[in-house]
Amino acid sequence: MELIKNLDLEITAIDLSADMLKKAMRKFDDASISFLEMDAQHMEFANESFDYVVGSLVLSVVPDANECLREMIRVVKGEGKIILFDKFISKDERLSVPKKLLRPIIRFLGTDIGLRFEDLFSGHEKNMEIEEDRPIMLNGMYRKIIISKRL
Repeated sequence: MELIKNLDLEITAIDLSADMLKKAMRKFDDASISFLEMDAQHMEFANESFDYVVGSLVLSVVPDANECLREMIRVVKGEGKIILFDKFISKDERLSVPKKLLRPIIRFLGTDIGLRFEDLFSGHEKNMEIEEDRPIMLNGMYRKIIISKRL
């Protein structure tokens, strides 16, 4: 947001938490950003409303990452892009027994330590394509992924 807040763009930011929205509004009070309280799994936007959808650390914290990704795909325009920054386990990684046991507890506390992007994306490969998938930090635990609709 810091990098784009003063560009001539229409930016809409959503969050389920009113408190988080208040913090963001204070932080970006000089920017023309629309802040809306909304569930990313059930967005109240029309189909194909946005040129870009940015999901920053959202898929690993929502209760249903599949539904959230489906909604992102629904609201992005045909030529638009979805830019994701999140933590995912690699496609080849197997969760250790301790992580398997801790995953439900940590998930209950707010984040999924066993989310695999490839599993989420597998149901959308017919309509979507991955343009970029690269590790960002912590040995690839955090990734930047850009996807778009197949035209």
